[in-house]
Amino acid sequence: MTSVQSSASTGSTAPPEDRFRIPWGLMALGVVLIALPIFMDSIELRRITQLIVLSIGVLGVGVATGYCGLISLGHGAFVGIGAFAMATYVDNFGLPFLVALPLVFVTGVIFGCVLGLPTLRIKGIYLALVTLGFALVFPSLAKRFPSITGGVSGRAVDAELNPPEWTGLEPSQAMLWRYGFCVLVCFLLFWLTSNVINSRVGRSLQAVRDNETAAAVFGINLVTAKVGAFGFSAGLAAMAGALQTILFPFVSHEQYDVFLSFRLYAAAVLGGLGTLVGAVYGVVALILVPRINDALHLLENEVFVFGAGLILLTFVSPDGLAGLIRRRGRRPTRQE
Repeated sequence: MTSVQSSASTGSTAPPEDRFRIPWGLMALGVVLIALPIFMDSIELRRITQLIVLSIGVLGVGVATGYCGLISLGHGAFVGIGAFAMATYVDNFGLPFLVALPLVFVTGVIFGCVLGLPTLRIKGIYLALVTLGFALVFPSLAKRFPSITGGVSGRAVDAELNPPEWTGLEPSQAMLWRYGFCVLVCFLLFWLTSNVINSRVGRSLQAVRDNETAAAVFGINLVTAKVGAFGFSAGLAAMAGALQTILFPFVSHEQYDVFLSFRLYAAAVLGGLGTLVGAVYGVVALILVPRINDALHLLENEVFVFGAGLILLTFVSPDGLAGLIRRRGRRPTRQE
C-alpha cells in the first residue's frame, strides 16, 4: 500500500533510470544516428531506418506491459493498422504526411481502446491470449477490406515524401530526407512518452500495475488508466507502421503477421520492460544480432540466434539489457 501511495502521489518523482534523459546516452546515440548516413548507401540506410522506426512499436509494448502490467502479444497488428491508415489518408484522401501522421496516431488509439476493453475483466495470461488471437486473425481480416489494404496482393502508396527545395537535397537523396524525418518523429514520440510516464498519469499506471486494488482505494480510475494505457500504446505502434510506409511505399497483410508481434514483445523484454531506454536497447539488439551472426558465420537462421540470446539474458538479467547496464553502472567501487 505504501509503495502504491508513493507512486500515485502528485509530489513523487520517477526513478532516474526510468527517464529517457541520459545525457551521455543521448549524445552517443546522436553521434551514431548522424554517422549512419555517411557509411551506408540508400538501400542499407532504409533497412536500418525501418528497424529504428520499429523502436516506436517496441515502446508501445513497453508502455502497455512494462508500465501498466497489460501483457500484449498483438501489437504487430496495430503496426499494420497504422500502415493501412497512413496509405488511406495519404493516397485515397490526398492528405499531406504532416496531417496524416496525427490522424494515424488517433486511429491507433481508437483501435487500441476498443481492444483494451477486455482488460477491464481479464488480465495476465488471458489478456495475452486475447491479444494473440487478434494478431492471428488480423492478416486474414485485412484481406476482406481491399479498398483499404489492397486485398490479397496488397497496395502501393502513390504519394512519396520527397525533400523540400529549401533542404538543397537532390531527388536522388530522398532517402536521406526520409531518414532524418523518421528519426525526428521517433525522438518526438519518445519525448512525449517520457513526459506521460513521468507525470501523474504515468505514476497512476504504475500504481495499477503494482496493485489494482490499492490503486482503486487511492482514487485511481482503473477503467481510464487501463484502457487509456492500451490505447496510447496502440497509437505508438500505429505510428511505427505509418513511418514504415514512408520508407517503403507498399503495404500488405503479410507484413503484419503474428511473428511481428512476437518480435516486438521479444525486443521489449530483451531491452527491459518498465524503462523507456529499453525500447532502444531492444532495437539495437535487433540490428546488431544479425550483423554479429553474419560476421562470425554462426548460424544461417538469425531468428534462432536472437531467441537463444533472449533465453540466455533471461537467466542472466530478467529485467533486460537496461537492468544489466544499470546494475553495472551502480557497481560499488573499491575503497582504497
